[in-house]
Amino acid sequence: MSNNLNTIYGKAKYCYLTTPDDHFGKNDYSVTLELSQDKAQEHIKKIDDMIAKEVANIHKATPGIKEVKRAPTPYKRDGDMVTLKLHSQFKPKLWARDKKELDPNVFVYKNSTLWANYKPHLYNKSIGLGVTLYLGHVQIDKLVEGDGDGGACPFENREEQKEGVTL
Repeated sequence: MSNNLNTIYGKAKYCYLTTPDDHFGKNDYSVTLELSQDKAQEHIKKIDDMIAKEVANIHKATPGIKEVKRAPTPYKRDGDMVTLKLHSQFKPKLWARDKKELDPNVFVYKNSTLWANYKPHLYNKSIGLGVTLYLGHVQIDKLVEGDGDGGACPFENREEQKEGVTL
């Protein structure tokens, strides 16, 4: 495990910072950050270096091994953009840009921009060798608030309609 605390800045794509994501049997706080390839490069290098170093250690310890199974990386490249997934079982403390603590019940919605602290953690499990990024505290740069459905009614105003619909 690495004790290095890293800070990353990006736009929230999927955001579970106020309430945990409980879909598919999970129960963790997470954020998927989107950032440019250039800004993600140092984080990708750290992740790849951790994996490469452990692969070298495994080859050194067991010389007959041909290939080390690898787990999916916590980052995905999509053209010029990269997404990184950070998560934690613990609710992160949310801070405003001016270093004031935010209400813990504020709903941080997608497209918010933020800085997030994370610790990379190396693991070797049945799915393979990989790195997970444990989420620490979060500082919001530009807050986009909303709720699960964006807060807007998806239907048109029907008060002025004179004709009813027969089913």
